Formats: sequence, structure tokens, C-alpha cells
Amino acid sequence: MKWIKLLLTKRSLPAVIAAVLIVIALIMIAANTRFVWKATAGPPVVPADNSSNSAQTDKNPTLPELTSFSNVAESDVLRLKMDVNTGHFIMEDKRNNEIYYSYPDPKYWSKEEVSKTWKQHLSSPIMIQYVDFSEPILNPKELSFTPGVDRIKDLKTIPGGFQLTFELPETGFTIPVEVTIDGDYVQTKIIREGIKENKLGLIWVRLYPFFGATHTDGQEGYLFIPDGPGALINFKENELNVNKLYDESVYGSDMVYKGLDNNRNPVTMPVFGMKSGNKGFLAVLNDGEAYANIVASPSGVFSDYNWITAQMNFRSSFLQYTRKNLEESGFVDFNRDELFGSDRVVRYYILDKAKSDYVGMAERYRQYLMEEKGLKKLEAGTSDVPLYLTIVGGDQEKGTLAGRYIKGTTTSEAEQMVRTLHELGIGNMSITYTGWQKGGYSQFGQTLPVDSSIGGDEGMKSFVDYAHSLGAPVYLDTEYALNNTGAGGFEKEFAGVTNLAGQTIDVRMLYNEDNVSAVSDKFNLKMFKDDLEGYKKLGIDGLVVSRTGQELFSDYNTKYGSSRDEAKDVQVDILKTIQSGLGGVQGVRSNFYALPYVHHIQNMVSDYSYDLFSDEAVPFSQIATHGLITYSFDYSNNRDENGNGFLREIEYGAVPSFVFTHADTSDFLSAYGIRYYSTKFSDWASYSAEEYKRFNETLGDVQNQFIVEHRTLAHNVKETVYESGKRIIVNYNTEPYKHGDLELPAKNFIVLDGEAANQ
Repeated sequence: MKWIKLLLTKRSLPAVIAAVLIVIALIMIAANTRFVWKATAGPPVVPADNSSNSAQTDKNPTLPELTSFSNVAESDVLRLKMDVNTGHFIMEDKRNNEIYYSYPDPKYWSKEEVSKTWKQHLSSPIMIQYVDFSEPILNPKELSFTPGVDRIKDLKTIPGGFQLTFELPETGFTIPVEVTIDGDYVQTKIIREGIKENKLGLIWVRLYPFFGATHTDGQEGYLFIPDGPGALINFKENELNVNKLYDESVYGSDMVYKGLDNNRNPVTMPVFGMKSGNKGFLAVLNDGEAYANIVASPSGVFSDYNWITAQMNFRSSFLQYTRKNLEESGFVDFNRDELFGSDRVVRYYILDKAKSDYVGMAERYRQYLMEEKGLKKLEAGTSDVPLYLTIVGGDQEKGTLAGRYIKGTTTSEAEQMVRTLHELGIGNMSITYTGWQKGGYSQFGQTLPVDSSIGGDEGMKSFVDYAHSLGAPVYLDTEYALNNTGAGGFEKEFAGVTNLAGQTIDVRMLYNEDNVSAVSDKFNLKMFKDDLEGYKKLGIDGLVVSRTGQELFSDYNTKYGSSRDEAKDVQVDILKTIQSGLGGVQGVRSNFYALPYVHHIQNMVSDYSYDLFSDEAVPFSQIATHGLITYSFDYSNNRDENGNGFLREIEYGAVPSFVFTHADTSDFLSAYGIRYYSTKFSDWASYSAEEYKRFNETLGDVQNQFIVEHRTLAHNVKETVYESGKRIIVNYNTEPYKHGDLELPAKNFIVLDGEAANQ
């Protein structure tokens, strides 16, 4: 620090002492400052250390007595009862007489030895986190509803359930909620317009956070979390799991409220669930999910209860910069002048005993997607599975004065490539052309015309016509959500994603580490509409979109800005525009709000994050979507583990995919955007035909069928069952798997037809 050096130079001892004391004070303040770097509020805090329930009663927290509940509503499956003193409810499943509590299972309550504060949280129907904006250092605190201190008002029955308002006088918060049943689900709703604040700022609300919470107590069970394709946190006995709390934002982090990066898969599905013994439920976030986190706490974190819930965020932290263009200088603040979003709705689908596992959860979600989101079962078409082929046009690398163009595949070379694959027996292809725009793949935002180096518009039109003659649709890969070219009249000061501090957002997407501007979704929509006629002239069948439908963020751009939930609607409008204008849309690792508008997802996540608390991946997303859309995983010639990757695609019902260039792979070693392991077509043509044949023989007749069962037969031995009864057993082990008359070689799979399946 220059000023300390100056004081030392002048040998001013009092000044030096004063400076040292100031530094010590600043260090102490910094050491006790809670910096929050999450897309939502700060990481969960142990309530005993940071609770504000100062007015709570001296009595030990208790759960309501069953005799205090009265009937409120019934459906053909469920019976809903509620307690007027606490606002809690219980549900009776009329199919099997099982009871589901909105609070922890009372059977284990006397065994809980946690602090009084945390026990109060466990017994509460609602938890909140808030912040006092009058304090110089914003330190979020947690609070729960306390009977005798807080109040329930405006209680009334409504069709299918009840409505009430939680009033917390100590903090001045008023939060109205509804609970209703319909068919096999109970629905909870936080009514956004009725939320009232006083001088404190509401950060998040967890409504009935301990619904279904239970001890392990020797029973089989797990928490289902939407990590990757789906993952399980198994119930365990007597474990101290302090660092095993799962807390992730639905649809991924918000780049405007960006927190600490982690290596977990973004959450693409707004779902979670729990199985305990023969009981189970699937929770679907039906509204307001763009502002939610999924929080899962296995036994041993805060208590001995296993619980999982939706955390509804109404504010989020961000870094307020104190010096322009100096990102290291700033302090943590929250969006003070607004509460995010609309109503927050969660549906808890109660599963019958025979369907209480993750397969039953996925089947119920599939039913939800069809009934509520309009997805339809795929029609039975050709008996051949489609090969999803990506062809690379070009990219750039560093040149002497500017970027040097790298030619990957011209349209005439692409035509020969497709002809060869067809002659090798691949009769069903879907083709994506990437890097076709002027300057190649890394020129984001750049669209028509097609780069003349690979054949221009005329060459592309000729290629499309040839592909159509073989029955193969052609899609162009696009990236409108990023722009480093100024294409479409883009200027980041006017159309770039902007945060609360007024700064435009850049991302690093390229190997040269150049910053690339993130583009406001409403500007994207305008560009898509402007380019639509040009795409139609090429005769293509649709577009592939990457970040649109994959990433969701708030945007405070004054002209093109949108809230996070509004941005979801704008992205849906983009997908609808492409679908209606060109006929088809493919997504890349798409969030599930895109499902009604995409017919294929490229690079769908197929494994979980391998963190501390998840025990295994399960194909929840694939069970839910197989037969509704198609999906592919990593390109076959770009797999990290070729053997296991292929087996997982067979187990999960994926379709094959490859990425090819006519040029040597080595030509792209220094490319800005495209660097794959091996892409030269002539090296892979025969192999791709052989692998395609194995896919086709195995999955060709079940493309439009639902997956009806999935289970583990032994360690690393998995079985998938389709509607027809067809069974596919996969052995990931390095040793053969033997069971009765069945012998399955190591690192291989076997197919049993419906007749064999029933023997």
C-alpha cells in the first residue's frame, strides 16, 4: 500500500501505529463479513449460529397432534386434512392408506437431539431468509414460523383445499399460501402479489420444506435430485454429512447474479423426489421455477431427517462495483427494489407403492409432460434409428495480423461424405452443418450468407437438395446468444446482457480466451425473425440452437432487457418462431422448458457430477423422454471412455452421433472454437457404419416406445425394459456376469425379446 510506505518513509511513528490499527480493523471486518457468491441467496447457514427467532417461546418445539387435523378436501386418490393452529397438512393415500405429512415423520421426533433453534425449523410450515438493508454489512438471517409468536390469518377453505396467510410480526413479513389437491397430487402455492415486507428484505422462502422428511431407520430409501440425467442420495445410518448439502439453481446459475463456479451439472429439469420404504413422491415445480433452488439434505447434515425441498428465491446477491472497469473492487449487495417472479407452485405427485421408485417418478413426469406440456408420443416410422451427423464447415486460428481461416468441409465434400455413409448401409441420417457462416464456427452471431470458402449459399442449397434425395433432413447450427462479430447490427452497449451495476456481460467461450458478448434474448428474437426468409431459401429443415433453451439469465438492458422468467418466455418464442418458420428445432443440453418445441436434444447429459453426496446416476430424464423425443450423447468419435460411453448409450436408449471433417484433425489443433479428438471422415467411415449397425439392431424397433423399467441386477450390471417387453442388459464390469442360464461377457450387452423376458 503506497500510503503506508509513505508514512514509513517519513518515520511518523503515530501515523504508522494508526495505519496498522486501521489495517487490523479492516482485516477483522473482512474476516467476519459473509460474502455471498451464489446465484441465489448465500449458502445455507446452520440456523443455531444465524437465527433471528429471538421472540420464540420457551417451550420445546412440537409437532401437531393428529387429532387437531380436520378434513378439507378429497380427490379420487387423496384426502387432505389441515391443522388450523400451525397451517400444516397431512394427506392420506386412499389406494394404500399411507399418510404423508407436511412436517417430519412424528415417529422419530423424540429421537431428534438437535438444537432448539433447528428443531423449531423442523417443526415449522415455512422458513425464510431475509436481510436488513439498514445494516452496513448485509448478513442474511434465517427464520421460521413459531406458533404463539407468529400468526395465521385469513384462513379459509377454497375448492380443493385451503388458503391462509403466515404473518411474522417480528420481521414484518406477510406471506399468503394455498394448498390444494387434484387427482394424485397436492399443490402448494406462494401467492406473490400478497407478499408484504416492512423494513427487511425477503431473500427466499421454503414452504413446507420437510414434506415427507423421515429418518433412515433401516429402511430402503433415497433422495432423488435432478443432477445430470438424475442422481440418488441413498439413505444412510449414523453418518455425519456436514458438507453433503445439495443446493442448486433450477435451469443453472444466472450469469447476472453469478455465484461461485462448481463442476456440477446444471439443473435442466424442475423436479425432485423421495422414496422411503414403499412410499414415494415426485415434486414438479409447476410455476416460478426459474427462481428456485433444489435443496436436498441427507441425514446427518442438520438433523437425522432426510429431506428435500424447493427454495423459492425472491432476491439474489451480486457484486456492486465501486470503481468503474475494476471488477476486483466492490461489495456484496442484493436487488433491493424488487421481488423476483410470480406465484411459486410445487406439485407433489404421490406414487402408489408399486411405482414409488425413480422409475415410477420418471413415468409420472412423462405423464405430466404429455398432459400439461403437450408432448406427444413419437409416431412409428422407419425401423432404422437415425444417425445424427454433424459436419464442420470451418473455423479460425491465429494468423499474422488477423484470424486465419481453416477449411474443414466444403458442401461438395459433405455431399460425398453422406453418399459414402449411405452406401455403407446407413439409410437414416439427420445432418447438422456447423461452422458454415462467414469466418467459421468461432464467428458468433454471424449468419447468412454461407461462407464462400465452403461453397456459399449455392453450394449449401445443392447439398441440401442431395441430402433430401436420400431422405435426410439438414439443420444449420446457429449461435445467436453470443456475438463477437457485430452481425445483425449488434452493439453490446445497446443489446448486450446487462447486470444491475450497469455492466454488460462477457463470457469466454473460445480457446483464444477472447471475451464474447452475451446477447439480450429479445434482440436474439429480432435477429431470428430477420434471418428466417434467408434460411427458407436454402431449403433447410430447421436450426440447431445451443445457449437458447440451455441458459437462462436476468437482463437489465434498458431496451431489450427481461427478467429471468420473462427470458424463458422469450426463448420459447424463439423456438416457436423457428419451428413454425422452418419446421424443426434441435437443442443442445436443453432445459426441459424447451421440450415442447425441440424434437431432438444433442449432447444430452448422461452422467452425474461425481460429488460428495450423490451415490449413483439413474436415467430419469431418458425414461421420462424416450418415445417423446430423440436424444444423443457425446459424439462417438469424441467420447472420453469409448467402451463405457457406447454401453451407456445402449442402456439409456440414445441414438448414435458423429462429428466429421474432410480435413485432417490436426488442421484444427489451434482453432479458436472447434477442437475434437479425431474428426477426419476417412478415418471413421467404416467404424461409424459398424457401430450404427449395432445401434440399429438393438434399438431400431423401440425408438417410439417408452422405457417401463430400469434396475440394477448386480454391481455395474444394468437392465432396461421397453413397452414390448424387450430387455437390454449391460455389463460394465471387466468380468463376465452370470445369472442362471444367462452369461454376459465383460464390457458388453445382451438383448432379450419380450418372449424371453417373460420366461
